[in-house]
Amino acid sequence: MGKRGAILVLFWALSACSTQVAPVQPAPPPNVQATSAVAPPTTNGVYIYPDCEGEGGCPNRNWRTLEPTPLVATQSQNARPVATLLPGEWVKVETVETRLVPVRGVVQVGTQNLPAGEVIYQLEYEGEGISNYWIRGTRSYLDDSVVVDWEQPVVPEEVQQTLGLWAQLRRENGQVGWVRQPRFECMGQLAGDTGCRD
Repeated sequence: MGKRGAILVLFWALSACSTQVAPVQPAPPPNVQATSAVAPPTTNGVYIYPDCEGEGGCPNRNWRTLEPTPLVATQSQNARPVATLLPGEWVKVETVETRLVPVRGVVQVGTQNLPAGEVIYQLEYEGEGISNYWIRGTRSYLDDSVVVDWEQPVVPEEVQQTLGLWAQLRRENGQVGWVRQPRFECMGQLAGDTGCRD
C-alpha cells in the first residue's frame, strides 16, 4: 500500500471513530383529528344529573336543617328568596339535581375500544377520583391509560348562576323552594347522623 493509500485509510479510521451521533428526538405527538360525536343531552347547555355528586350521593328524602337556610324560587343564585328554613326543621326532598356543563375532550392516546380522535365528554364527579363520561352516546367510565385533551368551556354568567347541586324541598307547611349546595343532616347513610327518618 502506498503512502497515499495509507493516509486515506488513516483518515477513514479517524473519521469513523469521531463520528457524532445526534440524539434521538421523540416523535411529536400525532396530529389527532377529532371525530364527530353525539353530545350528552343538555338544556341551555346544562347537563342535569339526578343526584348529588360524590360517594354515596344523597339518597334520603327527609333532611334536617342545620342552620338558617334560604329557599329560593328557581335554580339560580340570583333567584328571589321565598322563605328561610330554621335549624332543626324537617324538609321533604322533592328532587335533587347536579347541574353542570359537560367538558368536551379529544382522546390523544386511546385504547383498542376507544381510539385516538374520539370525542368524549366529562360529566359528574362520582368520588375517589372517578368521574362519569359520555362516550358514544352513553354514560360510561374512562380507562386510566386514556389521555384526553380537555377543552376549557366558556360558560355565560347567567348559566354559571344555575350550576351546582340544587335540591327542591317541601316544608311541612307545604311551602316549596330550592336550595343550592344544601348542607343538611340525614342526607344519606354515610353521614352517620342519628335520629333520621329514612
